[in-house]
Amino acid sequence: MKQQSNPVYLILLIIVSCILLFRCDDDSVVIEKLYHEYFPVNTGHWVIYNVDSIVYDDFTGNIDTFHYQVKEVFEEKFIDDSGKEAIRLERFIRWETDQDWQIKNAWVARLLPSRAEKVEENIRFIKLAFPVKINKNWNGNAYNSMPEQTYRYTDVHKPYTINELSFDSVATVLQKDDKTLISKEYQVEKFAKNAGMIYKEYINLKTEVDGSVISGVDYRYEIVDYCNKNLNN
Repeated sequence: MKQQSNPVYLILLIIVSCILLFRCDDDSVVIEKLYHEYFPVNTGHWVIYNVDSIVYDDFTGNIDTFHYQVKEVFEEKFIDDSGKEAIRLERFIRWETDQDWQIKNAWVARLLPSRAEKVEENIRFIKLAFPVKINKNWNGNAYNSMPEQTYRYTDVHKPYTINELSFDSVATVLQKDDKTLISKEYQVEKFAKNAGMIYKEYINLKTEVDGSVISGVDYRYEIVDYCNKNLNN
């Protein structure tokens, strides 16, 4: 005689299977790594950059070059107007390495679960979007009044060496790459785990059809030293 299945047993089996299925789905979300380490906001964290810039003046015809250093110090955390935690980023400048630092200005940085923001000259940019993945893109101007600008990861989690500093994991964010017969715009930033931004290139030029520059700016930030106190760097 064929044994019949117990209905109660079947119901319990279905319930347990559903629970396990949903737990697996939840775990897949929880264990996905966001890589917030690319945007450290520890109090006391600081970075020093060498800055090289070229300014083309179409009115005078002058081409001026500048070399100086900028130091960014993550100074103090506070609750901003939106009720979220942020940190004041004090920026210093010096023209020679043996000079004392002079205060330049203050920016604000904010790390949220899905994004990293920086307020530069009162303009808020989304510098990183999480999780960090190759080809992931977002609107870097989503929280300011500027036109939409698509940022995109072109390289992630790769080693990189700059000014004798070696980083195991670096993410590259291409912010803009537009070129016409009369203009060139290129913006890119690189972020290293536990160091933050280690490289920035900004080009905004007006050109002749033959490629010669009429006016604009071309500058680069390159990290030369940093300290993340939480890591004893």
